[in-house]
Amino acid sequence: MKLTRRKFIKLLGTATLTAVTGNTVFSKSGNPDLTEVKVAYPPTMAALPLAKGVQQEFFLRDTTVNPFLDQGIELTLIPSKGSSDAARLVSGGRADCSITGLSSSLYAVQGTGKLKISSTAFDPNESGRHLGLVTGSMYEIPSLTDLVENWLDSSARKSIILSLRRDDHYATDQLLKKEGYQEQDNIYYVDQEDLISRLYGLLNGNFISTVLPEPLLTLSLKNPEFSGYQAELLSGYENLTLPPFVFVFNQQVLDKDPELVNRFYKGWEVALKETNSSSNLQLLELTTQIISETLPSLRNAIEDTELTEEFASLFDIPSFSSPKPLNKEVFDSVLDWTISKGYLKESIPFEKAFDGSSAILADEPK
Repeated sequence: MKLTRRKFIKLLGTATLTAVTGNTVFSKSGNPDLTEVKVAYPPTMAALPLAKGVQQEFFLRDTTVNPFLDQGIELTLIPSKGSSDAARLVSGGRADCSITGLSSSLYAVQGTGKLKISSTAFDPNESGRHLGLVTGSMYEIPSLTDLVENWLDSSARKSIILSLRRDDHYATDQLLKKEGYQEQDNIYYVDQEDLISRLYGLLNGNFISTVLPEPLLTLSLKNPEFSGYQAELLSGYENLTLPPFVFVFNQQVLDKDPELVNRFYKGWEVALKETNSSSNLQLLELTTQIISETLPSLRNAIEDTELTEEFASLFDIPSFSSPKPLNKEVFDSVLDWTISKGYLKESIPFEKAFDGSSAILADEPK
């Protein structure tokens, strides 16, 4: 019997996710003296410090733990379905800032020039396994070599499902190149940015392989509720340099109020410390908030569900590091890839894409 979407959503909710507990809220303070900063974010672990940073505890508490309020900033979080959406919101002026993928930021810089990368937001190379190429266990594909040489063809079912033109596409190209395979996008890949659709489709046998980030990667590999449907890991992208998630700010914000950007980074630093001191269980509760907002189809499924310490211990939650200036070699590598693919028609000067003053300001004594 196939794993129906209804059953998949039910299992996903009861096994892994819990609604945010009653003593925490994600809401506005109503203080007119605060400066609003609108931040877009995709469904990724990179957004965990945002969720932690805007969390306000009020039950039997005299103070809040929101470090952005301490900087005179009230964050408005804008969920987006993926990195490309998050970057477009900033480029179009509907958000002041976003966490996004490096390639998505480059397309926005080339497209409108109305945003700049200010720093890294999350470096997957520092977090252990962050990305995985997986296959459905029902197909018994033992290796990446077997997948490429004996399974992949131009049909959607026998392709690797990923986000074309984005960082997971770049990373998978590097992976296949390292294994000695030439790029053949029309045979290897099919585009799908919706991560839940990727996970659901893989477990249901709709296609043979996909790329998943954490925490969905661990969910696909280890969730006991998916017995008989669990995925098999073909590669964790070891010994490859993955592009970082980056912060991008609208150019008007950078020009008009650089001190506001500085205060944002000071709040972010405190949010990082709060995140790193939290338990897996606490952080997966916050992941629930991120997933339910960015992927509304799961919202009803996660209400009144239970998340256990035992299940939370399956996940390797990374230690979040401070923002850093963008590495020019990584920038050039991703940029050259976008041009070689024909996604960008001309090169982008590093100085046009990157404004490093904010990352430097964040290093000042707080």
